[in-house]
Amino acid sequence: MKKQSAFYQLIIKIAATILMAVAIGFLIRNFYTEEKDVVLALTIPAIIAVGLIYGILIRYFKTEDQISSYYVNKYHDVFFKGTIIFAITLVLITIFYSILMYIEKKNLFSIVGLLIIVIWIAVFMIYFVWSVYHYNINFGITDGEWQKIAEAKRDAREFGIDLPTSGVREPLYNPYRSQTFGLPPGTVRGMIAFTLLFGGISLLISSMGSEELSSDLVALRIQQFEFFETAFLMMIAFYFGDKSLKYFRERWKNPNQQADGSTPNSPSAPPNSQLPEGIMPSAGTPPPSLEQDDSLGDDDREFMEGEETVGDMQQPPASGSPITNLKNALLESRGEQLNVASSFGFVQIMDNINSKILNDEEIQEVLENLAEKDGIILSLPVVKSVISVESSGRGHLSDGRAKILFEGHLMWKLLSSIRKMPEEEIIKLQKSNEDILYKSWTRQYYKGGISEYDRLDRARKIDPEIAVLSASWGLFQILGENLNHNIKGRKYADYKDFEEKQHEHEKYHFMDFLEFIKTKKHKGTPLINFISEEKSGSYDWASFAFGYNGSGYKVNKYDTKLQAAYEKFKKMQS
Repeated sequence: MKKQSAFYQLIIKIAATILMAVAIGFLIRNFYTEEKDVVLALTIPAIIAVGLIYGILIRYFKTEDQISSYYVNKYHDVFFKGTIIFAITLVLITIFYSILMYIEKKNLFSIVGLLIIVIWIAVFMIYFVWSVYHYNINFGITDGEWQKIAEAKRDAREFGIDLPTSGVREPLYNPYRSQTFGLPPGTVRGMIAFTLLFGGISLLISSMGSEELSSDLVALRIQQFEFFETAFLMMIAFYFGDKSLKYFRERWKNPNQQADGSTPNSPSAPPNSQLPEGIMPSAGTPPPSLEQDDSLGDDDREFMEGEETVGDMQQPPASGSPITNLKNALLESRGEQLNVASSFGFVQIMDNINSKILNDEEIQEVLENLAEKDGIILSLPVVKSVISVESSGRGHLSDGRAKILFEGHLMWKLLSSIRKMPEEEIIKLQKSNEDILYKSWTRQYYKGGISEYDRLDRARKIDPEIAVLSASWGLFQILGENLNHNIKGRKYADYKDFEEKQHEHEKYHFMDFLEFIKTKKHKGTPLINFISEEKSGSYDWASFAFGYNGSGYKVNKYDTKLQAAYEKFKKMQS
């Protein structure tokens, strides 16, 4: 019934659009007498009607999954669909008018010149609108990244927890808000330069086909050429001249002169440590200070400040309320890397972090070996669904260390069972360590992200081995305590070797996971059997979740999240 009603609404919308176009066409026709003007006038509402019908059909045939698959800002349709439809309409009208021009005047050069400038205007408009939307409304991140932030907040409200669910930080403002239109430095200058370039080219081409020009038209053309020539040369001189002066200004300095104008023997020379993080000194010469107006232009300074702001947003807060920590510190990783300014001084550091990532090809290779060796078949979407739910797609933090979650209740248990520590002594230790040592499991003390290492380091002071065993590690959040039983077959030398390998590469996380689910059992059945391809299409997510996360899996809807993640990855693979 709902689908039938939607279809009737579609027919009504299309019919209304056509009737409106016809009515406007008859209204316009009364203002024109010549046949060619009438045809052009009627074409405009016809093309607009086609664009509107196209938008209506696209919206109708969108599935529910497509509609809800990404975060949509309320201005999204206005900025994108409206702009694209307008740009396409403009180009189509120009093409139609060009055909009429060619039929009447047979001047191909004028038509090409007109098409060049109109197509550029359409491209310019689409890019400009996207840029304004991306930086001023989305604050420099994509709609998909905003969706991850929204999902993290929703999970926080639903469960009242403080856990990592996404790797995208929520930006608080546009990092380039001080620039023209809120766009990165040089964007507006570049667009103006290209517009002048295409305008000059268009005018040059159209003038090639001109015949029998009057003196007034010739004077107008000369004036137009002079305008574009002067404007374009000024733009080139301004841009390259500004950059060249900055370059040569540094080269013309006294080679013995420091950044503040003093000599190396002067006590007032600023140390390199005063430079902003991420700006490296040139070889053999001290870099200029950002406070000196004669070394960096305003645009460059604001650009660097903006980059530092974006970099700062990637760092976890030193402290804050649980909600703040949830929104900021716990959004530590995700499926793709965010293209933001790096806070590292050397590119090689970021390369080293990215080299730790386990890609789909490596996962598939291990799964094929598993099938050949043990006869157990796991699918890639199943594995990726567990990764997505456990660690949001990344096993390492932004500083390269393995992602962890410290469990204070487990430390209590292991101090009692392994170290045979009397409960009175544990209670005494707890008095000054309430957030890392408690008897019953709770989410209250989770900090998430890099801040979890603060808890781990404090636990090391009590017992370094028990501290490592009391944390869950990496892509699959395998508890360190499994070193003594469920992942014993991995043959780590000791807890130090285990921790070291967790920092090295996500492949260690994956191999630990496979060993764990082959060894750990629920009701006498290894966990791997519940998600193997023997049950393809009817995986027992509930039994797997119970064995993997314990009886509390229902509170977190762990099995439901696994099922949803699996459906998503299965669609992506097909």
